[in-house]
Amino acid sequence: MVVLTCPEEVESNTAKWEKDGVLIQGANKTQHVMPTFSEVEDSGSYTCYSDSSKKNSLYLKARVCKNCIEVTLMMVVAIIIADICFTLGLLLLVYYWSKKRKTNATAVMRTKGAGGRTRGKS
Repeated sequence: MVVLTCPEEVESNTAKWEKDGVLIQGANKTQHVMPTFSEVEDSGSYTCYSDSSKKNSLYLKARVCKNCIEVTLMMVVAIIIADICFTLGLLLLVYYWSKKRKTNATAVMRTKGAGGRTRGKS
């Protein structure tokens, strides 16, 4: 639930609320109560005023979950770069490990005939 409250100088019996310049129907009190809040639909500029007072505005943008994290473009780019670096590092590690294993292995050669040499005509 979200509750917006007008300043004290606004008269409670003539208070009006607007959201993004559009009058909110049924909101005629110094407090505007929103029992449910949608981050996409309910975020915006709210204005409270009465006929005899100036307009008081605020911009409302709230997160609707407890552990939300707002991800910026730079954060996404940093995550992608870190992932590419990690993947390339792992690739190089596997490449050098397999290359080292290959050099430590003993070569097995197939031979033709005895002694590993082909015999010519005698």
